[in-house]
Amino acid sequence: MSAPQYFPLSHEMFALACETVSRRVSRLPFLRSGVTVSGELIGVAMECLNAEFNKSLALYTPQNTIDTIQDGLDRCIEERLNIPGKSVVPVIVDVLCSAGIAETAELMDRATHRSRKGIRLLPPWTWHTATVSAPLGNDDKSSPLSWMSMCPVCRTGILNRIVGKQLFGIPRTDFYNECTYCGAKFIPVGTQFRLVSIATVRDPLWRKHLNETFSAETWSNLARGTGPGGKPQVRQGETKPTGSSGKSPVGGFMQLKDGSLIVPSPEKTLYFKPVKLNFSGAVRDNVFARVQKPLQELLENPAFSHLLPLVNAGYSRYMSLKTGIFLEQLKERHDPFYRDFLNSYGDEKYGTFRLGDSPGADKKGVMIFVVNKGIYHAVNCKNPFRIVINDVFGRITAEDCLLSGDSTRCRMNALLCNNRSTSGISLHQCENEEERQHITELLKGFISL
Repeated sequence: MSAPQYFPLSHEMFALACETVSRRVSRLPFLRSGVTVSGELIGVAMECLNAEFNKSLALYTPQNTIDTIQDGLDRCIEERLNIPGKSVVPVIVDVLCSAGIAETAELMDRATHRSRKGIRLLPPWTWHTATVSAPLGNDDKSSPLSWMSMCPVCRTGILNRIVGKQLFGIPRTDFYNECTYCGAKFIPVGTQFRLVSIATVRDPLWRKHLNETFSAETWSNLARGTGPGGKPQVRQGETKPTGSSGKSPVGGFMQLKDGSLIVPSPEKTLYFKPVKLNFSGAVRDNVFARVQKPLQELLENPAFSHLLPLVNAGYSRYMSLKTGIFLEQLKERHDPFYRDFLNSYGDEKYGTFRLGDSPGADKKGVMIFVVNKGIYHAVNCKNPFRIVINDVFGRITAEDCLLSGDSTRCRMNALLCNNRSTSGISLHQCENEEERQHITELLKGFISL
């Protein structure tokens, strides 16, 4: 079949789509079912759908079929981003539908005359002419969309183009770019951009870049951990690892043959030993649906008081219903309001695990979560490791998923349970509270977002 013609997203629509997903689903980028949902993935999926005449694509491409059968969204994403399409499709479909950007559909294949499950881009999110120079997912790092998909300051939010507002003390500009997470602001200077505000970020690395002007390509490199000229950036608390015989770098750490991770510190070398985790059962979604407290009673909690006017305005008849059932019904109807009751990672798939046999299980110390050779979290364990792993992170309850719950617990459980073959926990024993705090602060420079 002929190759589709991809009309790239405009700056405004790309930023609006990312902001819509961040508000209605979860703040970009985020991890769901082992798939990293980024602005680039959302933009590419939208471009793939918009390239079709009916703005629709089947979810999957049948195997061992004739050439006349149209490729599905899975193959389109594989060709554009070089990632496994079959694992990405269910995640991106759920995200786009939950955000109100697309809807599921039944499509009739013209070649086989059989119905196929598909996804359709909703009319407000379609376009007909190219407004930028290149589609998303290409290798052009200088594209404005490339650097706007990840804030160079916090590496968590996305950049929105703000039009019609002016920054105090800054010369008048037609627009400026602002991060949806940390509030960092960039103003255009010719074809480049100047960082004029770093909001609440106090990292000395970013104080150094305040009021500096770089191209979009350089800001993109900074967002991905390299500075001007491709030199690695060393964040607060980091030290550059040095190689030695029998060791290999892993996410800023060094790894020994037995799997132990070591990190150099100014005082001494720290060793983190991996432990065995015993997983039980499969991962479960919609855990929040088990919340038993009635909706009216839940709204009495100050954490949810800001939602009371919205519930009274459109959902007052559900006040006596159990909160879990109410939220599950909203999700089934693709009503994004259910997300407002959950923390940032309250709609992930969770599992159950416990600490296996370990000689230091009843000791205190510092614990790190390792996923795909990246360090995602460090915990100062004031209680024995066994208690922290089994009772805090090893099991997620329905209440943990709510705004009043613990988003870090939810995130770490989902990361480990959805990446069992490439994830784990490593421990460093330390009984001194002050030393544990110092080590935890030191580790922040190595943590992946």
